[in-house]
Amino acid sequence: MRCGRSARRFCFNANAYEASLLRKTLRRNPIMDHNKSMVIAQGTDASTMDPYAHSETTTANILLQVYDGLVRRNPSMDIEPWLAESWEVITDTVIEFRLRPSVTFHNGEKMNASTVKFSLERMVDPHREPKFPPYGRFNSIDHVEIVDDLTVRVVTNRPDPNLLAQLTGLMMIPPQYIAEHGEEHFSRVPNGTGPFKFVSWDKPNGVVELTANNDYWHGSPSVQKLTFRAVPEGSDRVQGLQNGTIHLAANFPPLAREEVEANPELSVVGTPSVGVIYMGINTHHPILKNKKLRQAMAHAINVREIIQKELSGCGSALAGPVYPQAFGVDPTLPPIAYDLERAKQLMAGAGYPDGVDVKLEVPDGRFTQDKEIGLRIGRQLEKIGVRLHVNIQPWPQFISRFRHHEYDQMYYVGWGNSTFDPDEVYRNAYIAPNPWNPTDYHNDDMADMVLEASHILDSERRNELYRMACLIFRDELPWIPLFQQFDLYGLSNKWNWQPRMDEYIYVCDVTAAE
Repeated sequence: MRCGRSARRFCFNANAYEASLLRKTLRRNPIMDHNKSMVIAQGTDASTMDPYAHSETTTANILLQVYDGLVRRNPSMDIEPWLAESWEVITDTVIEFRLRPSVTFHNGEKMNASTVKFSLERMVDPHREPKFPPYGRFNSIDHVEIVDDLTVRVVTNRPDPNLLAQLTGLMMIPPQYIAEHGEEHFSRVPNGTGPFKFVSWDKPNGVVELTANNDYWHGSPSVQKLTFRAVPEGSDRVQGLQNGTIHLAANFPPLAREEVEANPELSVVGTPSVGVIYMGINTHHPILKNKKLRQAMAHAINVREIIQKELSGCGSALAGPVYPQAFGVDPTLPPIAYDLERAKQLMAGAGYPDGVDVKLEVPDGRFTQDKEIGLRIGRQLEKIGVRLHVNIQPWPQFISRFRHHEYDQMYYVGWGNSTFDPDEVYRNAYIAPNPWNPTDYHNDDMADMVLEASHILDSERRNELYRMACLIFRDELPWIPLFQQFDLYGLSNKWNWQPRMDEYIYVCDVTAAE
């Protein structure tokens, strides 16, 4: 993977990070407050303030500041204790967690074993309809047993090789607060144990205001006032960096890298990502159910051209639906070859020697160069007679169609898999019905393989099952895999921060530059 010199530039000061955990809350004057303010720009706004009712990294990045999980991944992607001080595997279906004492929610409610039981069982409530979008990640959980006020046992209905990894993304929520105010209020006014307290959400303008929780159990944050802004256009995020109104810009447009790096007050930082970009396909559609047509399009898309022309080299072509750093990915399997002659032969074999009209729905600003890449794919597919009608939509409309299974043809989107395991994708995206399978694709053989892999702890057998499942995927192509993202961020040099492979932004890890 290549991404110019920006791939090697990281702004992280380990000594400053450790020191920040020991800081006492100081009396602040207005100038200091201004210097401790941070503005983060993402392509889209939050869709909700309920941490269970969404499936987007952009929403998670806001709520990660307000809420904590039992465990989290550190910047090196190792799982570390968080609200849980420790854990112990009791049996193949029981994990015991010991909780931190004296942690409270922002409204004063205690975080304890009852909190954990309520939080996990709310996510997997079998009677809740519609189910939360991440339900499939956690449906191995049967129930939670309270041992004492600070000890719980999570009991699963099967061995789950990914339970701990999944729990890094599950935030603990306040049962008493929800009981008193209701779920609708909770979806607008969050209340967590995290490093920042909720102040306001200006939804029409896409602005969320937060303030530091200086009683945070992990130490007072360096940032005292935090603002998230939805800025769909990459050029506007770049302009905000240049004029100082934005301090951290996600989904940084790679073509602007040299311009920003010429400014001594700014840096461009980056990392390979768990996010993969793909074209999802409705295999039930009268035209797109034709497997040869799907294969023809896959061979006609020049992914390397997309990476070079639209991403300035920041990306890596995929051989399947999972990035190569994950367990169970066959390193010998190459990406689908760009082969126009083969694509034309497949078009003729599919019964479309004179071409065909199809539609691709693309979000505006959620992913780096998303609409530009969608239009480029359209130009590439013209070469084999596929007339691609690119329908560009605002993110709220696009993700609503995803959740309600309304895609009638094709869609362009990303999948962030922070478990480093194929189970996250295969079991949720290719077995129907499932909230994260918006076109209800299903293959019985693949389903049997991935369900077996999700129920066993034998790593050799799991690896073989995923190798076979990937071969079915490449033949069936319910997705056309495009590229693994290389995430770039524009960063003001007043802050130290290290980008993470899981795409999350933990502002409690941000420190002020000395």
